[in-house]
Amino acid sequence: MKKISIALAMSVVMVLCAIVRADDHVKLTGYLVDVMCADGHMKSHPENAESFGASHTKSCALDDQCAGSGFGIISGGKWYVFDAKGNELAKALFEKTKKNDHISATVEGVQQDNKILVEKLTEIE
Repeated sequence: MKKISIALAMSVVMVLCAIVRADDHVKLTGYLVDVMCADGHMKSHPENAESFGASHTKSCALDDQCAGSGFGIISGGKWYVFDAKGNELAKALFEKTKKNDHISATVEGVQQDNKILVEKLTEIE
């Protein structure tokens, strides 16, 4: 019975390791945008995602309603949403930056589907 329990435990650990490896570590560079603005724009005009991201303003991103929706990054014409940590880091970056638009950054983390579990967020000057 003890051998079966150990074998079962080892199998569970191997499956969990496989699941963790299925996530992709990513490093993306792009424009920071709030979820409310980006979701609407990406649904209606995905073909000009980069120009939208570049023109998105700091004041819009820090508006209570927009900031409350969370943040993400437009990179390579695709939209990636941040997790809670990423939202905190992005809001702090928006508050600190001297730029009014063209707010770009590099995000590092783990991609799960279309969401980034953010480990690091760095503004590009």
